[in-house]
Amino acid sequence: MNDEIKTDFTWQSPLFSGVFFCFLLILSSSHPTANAVNITRLHDSKIVRVGYVESRNFMEGMKDHAIKSGLAYDYLQKVSYYTNWDYVYVYGDWDAMLQKLYRGEIDLMAGVSKTPEREANVLFPDYPMGLENYYIYVYSDSPLASKGIGGLRDRTVSVNTNTVMEDMLREWNSEGKHGIVVTTYSGTEGRLKDFDARRTDATVDTDNAVGREDNMVPIAKIGQSEYYLVINHKRPDLLQELNTAIGKMTSTDPYFTKKLANAYFSDLAVSGQLQEDELAWINNHPTIVVGYLDDYLPFSDTGEDGHVQGIITDLLNEITAKLKIKDNVKFSFVSHSSYESLIASLQAGSIDIAFPVNNDVARAEQSDIFLTSEVISTPMYLAYKGDFSQLTLRRMAAKRGNSIADIYIRNHFPDVEVIYYDKIGGMLDAVKNGDVDGCILNQFRKDGFLIHPSYNMLKTATMKDYSSRCFAVKRGNNELLSILNRGITALPSDFGFTSTYVYTSKMTTITFKDYILQNFIFFMIVTSIIISIVSGLLAYIYMIHRNREKMEYIAHHDGLTGLLNRRSFNEDMETLNDELAGSDVIVLAMDLNGLKTANDNLGHEAGDELITGAAGCMTKILAPYGNVYRVGGDEFMAILFNNVEDWPNILQRLKDSFEAWNGKLVKTLSVAIGSSSSRDYPALNLNDMVSSADQEMYKDKAAYYKRNGIDRRKNR
Repeated sequence: MNDEIKTDFTWQSPLFSGVFFCFLLILSSSHPTANAVNITRLHDSKIVRVGYVESRNFMEGMKDHAIKSGLAYDYLQKVSYYTNWDYVYVYGDWDAMLQKLYRGEIDLMAGVSKTPEREANVLFPDYPMGLENYYIYVYSDSPLASKGIGGLRDRTVSVNTNTVMEDMLREWNSEGKHGIVVTTYSGTEGRLKDFDARRTDATVDTDNAVGREDNMVPIAKIGQSEYYLVINHKRPDLLQELNTAIGKMTSTDPYFTKKLANAYFSDLAVSGQLQEDELAWINNHPTIVVGYLDDYLPFSDTGEDGHVQGIITDLLNEITAKLKIKDNVKFSFVSHSSYESLIASLQAGSIDIAFPVNNDVARAEQSDIFLTSEVISTPMYLAYKGDFSQLTLRRMAAKRGNSIADIYIRNHFPDVEVIYYDKIGGMLDAVKNGDVDGCILNQFRKDGFLIHPSYNMLKTATMKDYSSRCFAVKRGNNELLSILNRGITALPSDFGFTSTYVYTSKMTTITFKDYILQNFIFFMIVTSIIISIVSGLLAYIYMIHRNREKMEYIAHHDGLTGLLNRRSFNEDMETLNDELAGSDVIVLAMDLNGLKTANDNLGHEAGDELITGAAGCMTKILAPYGNVYRVGGDEFMAILFNNVEDWPNILQRLKDSFEAWNGKLVKTLSVAIGSSSSRDYPALNLNDMVSSADQEMYKDKAAYYKRNGIDRRKNR
């Protein structure tokens, strides 16, 4: 019959096209999957059934029309690019999907660790998807959180049945004689429901399944294992294609799985939880001595008041806040005039931390120091005068004592003669006067110094390699190193960069003479008119005042919402304690419900609409009574201290405002709220009230998800 069709018609024939199209329509109307199957055959692809198990940031979207996301989902899609597989998703809990895989009812399942039983029933590829660690978790407000492993004796620990984590838990319990009571569940949903209801004392989960917002802390690590994308044992054809695909993925993008892990699992509870040796180090070092490089804004400098300034203070304040050790440590700062003396002090042990340090591993080994994770990276620029095409670099300027720039020059221009100057201004003057051919500036110094009218004839060219900065500790001090790395991991990825804004304007000062030079033609025209001189003076004063106000506003306000930012909140926390003594104070902690869902399903414009909508409601209701801050992506705080005796009514109006809000992309707004009042807790200081309000907010968030039947671990 096919031969007859090929004889009578051609693919280009209109008659054949019409008949074939009608044939496809008939198939699709009589059998819902027929159209997909035929199209699949036309594209020479295979239908592959995937076991889909809900797990936050790993597999999300448990319906065919839901927006899917997660590490495993992205991994599956990447595999399909090389295999031309078309997926049919089969939904269920872990144990049910594993049994379906054993029986051949599905073809693929992600996140499966090796056991003898599984190796006998499924096919494992040559390469794993990743590595995960297994921990016993308790809630941070549980009495068990401070007791450690010993507190688990005779306590119930829940775990998913027929899993590697169950095997690890039982082996760990038996070998260590910990005396825990193991309680098993067929799926994650039931296990977490009982754990949330405190019907079990602790639960086992992977490090990548628990985030900081879950209010859970790890008590003990029980093991780790590689996990795989595994194949139905009846489909060796798929295994061969999978191995080929993973091999190509690995060779063309070696860091693909690492990038996925960073994208989906960067905010883990494990990374932010200090271990026993780290806590002991903190207890033994209540004052941490920090050495910094002087005259190196925006990174570090000594201000006119003799105190340290620069992003070094912002970084350390935020790290201690994220790790919840702000009340346990104090910093003592020691300035250094040269990079060499800074490193020497660290080697000698007279300081505990050095900043900023060049992120150069080889030189760190030579200097016998340990480097933390990168805290900021900046583009580098060549500043020069004249025509770049005719530029020949024979002599370059560098700042004396700043070996970071010196090292960069020697690495990229090994043959040039380096001339040293005490100040950045001296370097730039040398370039301007032709004494040297150029100098190297990072982006922040370029923006801070070249705005000066004295250097408007200088040009810049972007260098190929960035320069990174980090903290450093003395070799062997791995406890402090891991503390700093935990805090750096908890910081927003752009925290270091955005913290530089407030310090850029402090690098150089524009004098009245500079203002005249910048507006030379204008002043030449009106030189003979005295009033124009007065006007110019007034314009200068206004410009300085306006720029100062603008920089001050940018430094203390959130760009998206216009609310006060985290920096303002930290400063107010330092100053308001004494000012508000004896006053009625209310602290609010607020957090959006469902922001991640809005971002994933509707896009980040919808998420921004939720954030600005919530900020508008807060400003309208709370601004008359105090200050409102945006302290994180979807986190807000408020400190109210003016006529708040009618607090219940204010709170109800705030909730009504949230409920009445309606956006263009998102129709509803829900905000978890927690509060703490000085009337209710007169003995608490402002820091304690913030912690109390934060705990109440998490309880309200948990109640919201429970009330709406939503797993709080899958939605934020």
